[in-house]
Amino acid sequence: MSANGSIRWPGGAGCAVVVTVDIDGDLPFLGIDPAHRDRLKSRSVGQYGPDHGADRLLRVFERQEIPVTWFVPGAIAQSYPGLMDRLVASGGDIASHGMHHLDFDGLGVPDQIDEMLRGRDALAAATGRSIVGFRTPAGEWGPGFVARMASEGFTWSSSIPADDRPFWLGRDGVLEIPFRYELEDLQYLGFNLDPPFPPGQSRIASHVTVRDNWRIEFEAANRWGTMFLLRLNAEIIGTPGRTRLLEQFLEGMRESGSWFVSCTEMRAHWDRVPPEPAHPYALFEALRTDHAAWDAAGRQRVL
Repeated sequence: MSANGSIRWPGGAGCAVVVTVDIDGDLPFLGIDPAHRDRLKSRSVGQYGPDHGADRLLRVFERQEIPVTWFVPGAIAQSYPGLMDRLVASGGDIASHGMHHLDFDGLGVPDQIDEMLRGRDALAAATGRSIVGFRTPAGEWGPGFVARMASEGFTWSSSIPADDRPFWLGRDGVLEIPFRYELEDLQYLGFNLDPPFPPGQSRIASHVTVRDNWRIEFEAANRWGTMFLLRLNAEIIGTPGRTRLLEQFLEGMRESGSWFVSCTEMRAHWDRVPPEPAHPYALFEALRTDHAAWDAAGRQRVL
């Protein structure tokens, strides 16, 4: 960490660039209501990702020689073995995104853990790799989830929009590599279906607006020496025009001399960064732990 609070990135880079892609297919739509299985037109919006978008993005990243972290639900890995083979052959970083992309807000902690572990096992079987990274499909994880992640061999997560630099999730050895909503594609380019998914107004933003917003955020990341993490969706950004938009944007970032890094590489790098015990997340976890202990003691006294 430098004197002004910015991070010293390898090679003197102004910022670290992390490019991530979720390949969700139609699982989020089916997760809302299994009866949506018969809505083939609506499901096709998500299926475009593993059917077409992911391969188009893969070609762009290979031309740019950019490391990418792919988040894949286990059910997608099982349904698209050819795509998984191509991701493995590309040398890309591959991480778990649950099994069926279920919303954690509707699950108890045991079911959250089951979703995580089943997704990891399916992905490991499809890739022949040990899976050490995880991104929650949607919603919040419950108490004890991070400790279970660590005990199961996960070393990093990219699930919380809590910062613009990595931070440790307590003392369990799991590093959070946070995303920001303004650096996703879905918020700008996702178009509502019937029924609406995601909720909200219909929207397809101008490509120029998306490019300009991302460029402003990238320039600020260089100014402050932070991390710039793109969270993309294969079914959203993987169309021909949007892929060209992304390719041009990546070209501009490469000319800046930024450090392009995968999530797993970032985790290895962060082992050499001095710890930050006063990070807000660490303080929040300490407060939650103290409150839980106090609450349990209070109930005990009442009983």
